[in-house]
Amino acid sequence: MSIVAIATRYLDALMSHDADTVPLADGVRRINNGKVMAEGADELRALIRREPALTTHGFRWLVDGDHAITFYDLDAEMGGDAPIPAYIGERFAVRDGLIEEIEVVFTARPAEPRPARPERHPGASGAGAETLAAAQRYVAALVSHDATDVPAAADVWRVENGQITADGGDDLRRSLESEVMHTVRAITDERWFVDGPEAAVFYDLQARIGDGPADEMTVRVAERFRVIDGEIVEIEAVFAPVPA
Repeated sequence: MSIVAIATRYLDALMSHDADTVPLADGVRRINNGKVMAEGADELRALIRREPALTTHGFRWLVDGDHAITFYDLDAEMGGDAPIPAYIGERFAVRDGLIEEIEVVFTARPAEPRPARPERHPGASGAGAETLAAAQRYVAALVSHDATDVPAAADVWRVENGQITADGGDDLRRSLESEVMHTVRAITDERWFVDGPEAAVFYDLQARIGDGPADEMTVRVAERFRVIDGEIVEIEAVFAPVPA
C-alpha cells in the first residue's frame, strides 16, 4: 500500500470516526500548530473519534521518501448554523506501513468563500533541485524583505489561510517587500520535501509586532510551491500562532 493510501485511511477516519482502521505505530504522535496533541496509538485513536470534521476535499499531494504531504480543505462542525471552512497543511511520516508522526497546520475562516486555486501547467513535470532552489529563494525573501531574486512567474498566485494575497509576479514581489513583512525577524526549523515540480516546507516564523517582550510571537507555517521552468507558479500557505 502506498504511503498516500495509508495517510488517506487516517483522513477518512476523521469523518467516519472509525479510528480502529487507521494503521498507527504504537509510538505515533500528532502535532497541531506546533504543539504535541496526542502521543501513542490509543491516545490518537481517542482524539480521532472526537474530531468535528464533516467533509474533506481538494487534496494536493506530494511524496518525498517516507513523508506524504497534503494540503486540503475541510468543513468542520463547530455547533453553529453552518459548517466552518478550514484550511490544512499536513505531513505524514510513514514507515513499514504504519503512521509514525502527523504534523498538521490548520486555520479556520468562517463566513468567507473558498478561493479558486487554478492549477498552472497541469501534468507538467519538473526537476526537484530546480523546484527546491526557486522555493527557497521565496522563503529567504520573507526574512530579507528583498524580492528582487524571487523567480515568480508572471501569472503566479498565492493563497494564504484561504485568502488570495497575491495575483501576478509584480503583486507578489510588492507584498514581500511591504511594510507589514518587516515584522518577520527569522525563520527556523525548516523541513523541506520535494516531489518533481512540487515542494512543501514546514517552519517556524519568528515575528515582532511591537517593542515589548509580549510582542514577540512564533507562527507555525506549512507552505506548498509549484515550480515550472524555474519559476514559481503557485504558492499555498497555512499558518497559525504556536500556542503558549
